[in-house]
Amino acid sequence: MQLSVEARLLAVRTNLSEAEMYIGPQLERADIQALQAATLSTLGTALPESYLDFLSNHDGLVAEGVFLYSGISRPYSDGGSSLALIEMKLLARDRGFMAGYVEHGESDMDCYVFESGTGRHQVRDKVAFDNVYEEFVSFDGLPSHIFDLIEQHC
Repeated sequence: MQLSVEARLLAVRTNLSEAEMYIGPQLERADIQALQAATLSTLGTALPESYLDFLSNHDGLVAEGVFLYSGISRPYSDGGSSLALIEMKLLARDRGFMAGYVEHGESDMDCYVFESGTGRHQVRDKVAFDNVYEEFVSFDGLPSHIFDLIEQHC
């Protein structure tokens, strides 16, 4: 993960309390390997290294209505658990137009996807999915867009 992404994350974090922003713990190497293997076997695609690098530092993020899914499901203290990347993709699979995409996360208006055909990370409209607002060659470009959204709401 680029240092600028990490620095920006920490800057956003200083403006929000723990109740307002969740940053997931690091994923261990074994968890990342298991996630990559499960993604290949379940979804038929490999996750990009830049995304796995982010998860190895911060497994998921929630702030101001913006979500980056975690790599593994995490239990809630009051019962239940979060849905992780693969579970979210399996839910989205029912929508035929999501074939060829792995959803990293979402906000109220956008979804953040990896398009396996082009190898690009994109910000797409949740309703009019064909509308691509931003496109990045590496996952590192996506957090910058997400931090802009979070800062607008702080």
